[in-house]
Amino acid sequence: MDQEVDEVARVLLQKMGDSSEFIQKAANQSLGTMVGSVTPARAMTAFMASGVQHRNVLVRKCAAEHLLTAMEQIGAEKLLSGTRDSTELLVRTLVKLAQDSHQDTRCYGRKMMNILMSHQKFERYLKQCVPSRDL
Repeated sequence: MDQEVDEVARVLLQKMGDSSEFIQKAANQSLGTMVGSVTPARAMTAFMASGVQHRNVLVRKCAAEHLLTAMEQIGAEKLLSGTRDSTELLVRTLVKLAQDSHQDTRCYGRKMMNILMSHQKFERYLKQCVPSRDL
């Protein structure tokens, strides 16, 4: 299923934004199942590609919730030991989520930031990747 993760995540997240509550609940459950069925890194990539940048607040909230689950599975050490580009993208994304206009999305963003704060190099990455006005 790893090959189809991006497309599945994109479609299910889209359903979160433009459907009834019943379909939103089913899409959210399906995304949770997807996170448990694929590698956490693959799920993170899919949510960062299609969910956290979305204009709809419900889509961003759902993507942030499932992104948090994947990050908890991976851990701070592995998250910050990737390539420089992937680490910068992750840190910028988390700062953006922590400053989101929707309260629940901000909460998930801050929880993800707390996961990374346990790593000794996180502050250095934060200063390198994020403009001072966003700190």
